[in-house]
Amino acid sequence: MDGAEGRPSDLDRLLAGMRRRGLSRRRFLQIAGMTPMAAFLAACSRRIGEGQGEQATSAPAGELEDELVIYNWAAYLNPDNVKAFEAEYGVTVHAEDFYESNEEMLTRIQAGASGYDLVAPTGYMVQIMKDEGLLLELDHSRIPNMANVDPQFTGLSFDPEMRYHMPKDWGTTGFGYLSKFVKEEMTSWAQFFDLGPTYSGKYTVLDSAPEVIGAGLKRLGHSYNTPNPDEVDDALALLVDLKPHIASITSSQYRQLMGRADTYVALGWNGDFFYVAEDQPSVRYVIPDEGTEFWVDTWAIPASAPHPNLAQEFINWILTPERQGVESSYTYYASCVTGAQEHTDDAVAGDPNIYPPSEVVERLEANNGDPEVLDLRNEAWRRFQAA
Repeated sequence: MDGAEGRPSDLDRLLAGMRRRGLSRRRFLQIAGMTPMAAFLAACSRRIGEGQGEQATSAPAGELEDELVIYNWAAYLNPDNVKAFEAEYGVTVHAEDFYESNEEMLTRIQAGASGYDLVAPTGYMVQIMKDEGLLLELDHSRIPNMANVDPQFTGLSFDPEMRYHMPKDWGTTGFGYLSKFVKEEMTSWAQFFDLGPTYSGKYTVLDSAPEVIGAGLKRLGHSYNTPNPDEVDDALALLVDLKPHIASITSSQYRQLMGRADTYVALGWNGDFFYVAEDQPSVRYVIPDEGTEFWVDTWAIPASAPHPNLAQEFINWILTPERQGVESSYTYYASCVTGAQEHTDDAVAGDPNIYPPSEVVERLEANNGDPEVLDLRNEAWRRFQAA
């Protein structure tokens, strides 16, 4: 991709702490005297050890199981790492179930889906799930490789002691466009909304309330996490005006739609547009001038996991610079592990859309897990869908 700003382009997957998706990505930004990012950041053996098995929320100690079932975002785990883990441990990994949004995953887990051992929630969703008792507490003695996590990604507000998650990747939410078809040089949310009628039927937005409502809020100069109902209503009005020009609301198909040039403009996550570039070299990713979201995605274990010991072993296994480099080279998202960048393909490791400069980070907010904010956004999302 070219060096335009955008979702795969601006941040240090934790100079922002995810997002993709999320943390309590705003509250700490209010600390006086600190930049938004700085404030936010402020805030083994095959036999498993004894751990904290007496706690109801903790994974029981015991032998490793022979099967692992992962519920994940699409194209978000390198098959080479899956094969290597299977070969090393003599186990079978099932990683074919995918979701399009954190909310879709949450709904399925809440409804009693009990066959999953690992999920990859964004930070803010970790907060929601742990508060509802849907996650197992991790046993840090089984995850010594957590020492490899960059300190910037520890102590994050949604789970400061990392009791229920380990950082996976981080990135930004922005939009991409095909400059071959879109003649304007797009740099802002204002253009994203204003050009809808010009390229009517050639737009997509994510199937996810935080990112879509957040885009409208940033267009109007509001916080990504405003608790003000009037500001959310104003953002909703913008989105309703845009909706007739939207071809699809999707978190999984917009890459293919842009790759075929069926659509020209897509609200999405930075790494996804690198896939688009394989078919459409003119794609540009934009981190809008008004600012946008950064997110941290995580590994977490559902409380109903049938194979919790192997799940913790996998988390520990993958938290090395070498394996994280393999991940980033495949997903096009930045790693939260120190040293991973050195083991990542040069084209990925050196791209400012994946590891963005500090001046871009200054314009970013994280999605807030505050229930009041979430309720406002979810209600606006329902109204947007019904419009």
